[in-house]
Amino acid sequence: MYRVLCVSALIIMLYMACKKPAANNAVNINAHEPPQAAAAYDYTADTSLYKDTTFTNYFKRITGFIAGDGAYSVPQDNGKSLWLFGDSYIDNYDIATATVPCLFQVRNCGLLMDIAQPNIQSTYTGTGNPPSYFSFGQDNNYWFWPGAGYTYNDTMTIFLDRIRSTGNGPFAFEVVDSNYIARVPVGNPAQVSYIIQGSRNGIDFNKAVINDVSFCGFTFIYGTKTNGFGNDVFLARFPTADVNAAWQYYSDNGWVNDAAQAKVIYSEFTSSFYVVKVKEKYVMITTEFSVDCDQGKNIYVSVSNNPYGPFTNHHSVWEVDDTLNGHWPVFYIANAHPEFDNGYNQLLITYCINGYGNCVTTCINGRMYPNTYRPKAIRVGYKRIDPAL
Repeated sequence: MYRVLCVSALIIMLYMACKKPAANNAVNINAHEPPQAAAAYDYTADTSLYKDTTFTNYFKRITGFIAGDGAYSVPQDNGKSLWLFGDSYIDNYDIATATVPCLFQVRNCGLLMDIAQPNIQSTYTGTGNPPSYFSFGQDNNYWFWPGAGYTYNDTMTIFLDRIRSTGNGPFAFEVVDSNYIARVPVGNPAQVSYIIQGSRNGIDFNKAVINDVSFCGFTFIYGTKTNGFGNDVFLARFPTADVNAAWQYYSDNGWVNDAAQAKVIYSEFTSSFYVVKVKEKYVMITTEFSVDCDQGKNIYVSVSNNPYGPFTNHHSVWEVDDTLNGHWPVFYIANAHPEFDNGYNQLLITYCINGYGNCVTTCINGRMYPNTYRPKAIRVGYKRIDPAL
C-alpha cells in the first residue's frame, strides 16, 4: 500500500502581472456541518475547524474505486476534478459483510468527480494486468504512484513516482525515480500517454503544483529529497504550456538551470508535504511522522508571502481522530483541494490512514473494513491557518 516516502534509506523504502493561467475551478458547494452539532458550532466561520463527514463519505463507494490512498486532485476547466490514488481496491466490496479482501487490486487509479456535485463520479483504471490506471512496460516489479498535477488547455499533466519491488513483505519496495510524467486528455481520461525526463539531482518533484497569474506563464512545482533525518523541500518552475521545456530551480542566486544548485526552502522530519496558495499566502501542509500506530496525529501548516518561503508560524491545525480500540492509525499525505470551495473561507484538506499497525489487527480471515484505508476530509478556516487570511 502507499507508504510514506521519507526520511532515511529505510524510511524511503517505507515511506509579476502576466499571462492568465487556466481558469479557477472553485465553485461554492454546501458547508458540510453535522446537523446534530450545528446549533453548538458555527460551521460557516473562517475560524472553523471540523471533520467534513459529508465529503469523507464521497469516498465510501461500493463499486469502482472502493478504497486507497494518495488522494491528489487535479482540477479541470470543465467543472470536474480528477482524484488520483495509489494502491487501490476496485470493485471488490461485499455488501453483506461491508468488507474487502485484504490485498488491493491495482497500484493506482483515478476517480473523476464533479466539483459542484461530488457524488457524481467515474472510476478509471487501465487495461494491463493488474489494470492500474498508470502503467508503462510489462514488468510488474515496477509500478507508479501518482502525485500532483495540473491542467492546461485540454490536457492534464500528472507527475509520477516509479516504484520497484525489492522482495517480499509490506516494506519491500523503493522509489526508483520521478522521471515519468503522464499526459491525460480532459475529454478522454482513459487515454494516457507518457513523457520520460532525466533526473533532477535526485529531487522527487511531484509533491505540489501551483499555477498563478503572477508566475508569468510558468508553473511552479515542489519536490523533496531526503537529508538523512527528514526531507528537504525544493522549488522548480517550467513553462506551463510545455513541461518538456527547460526547467529552472530556485537558488540563492534566483532561478538557475542546474538542479544541483537548487536551494533548500524548507525542511521537516516528515515525508508528507503539500503547498497551496490561499489568497495571497503560500501554505505549506505537513504531517507528523507516522509509520506505525500511535506515532503521531498532527497535521501542521506553515505560511509564507512567497512561493519559495520562508515558511513560518508552524503550528498544528488538526489532530487525527480516527482511533480504533484507543489507538491512532498510521497516517500521512495531507493534501489541499481548493477547487472544492464551500464559500466560507475554509480549506478542504484530505489525509490518508493506512491501518493500525501492530496495535490493532484489521485483516481478519482475509477480509478488512475499507474505512481503515480511505481518505478523510477536514475543513480548516483560513484564519486558523493565518490570522492575515
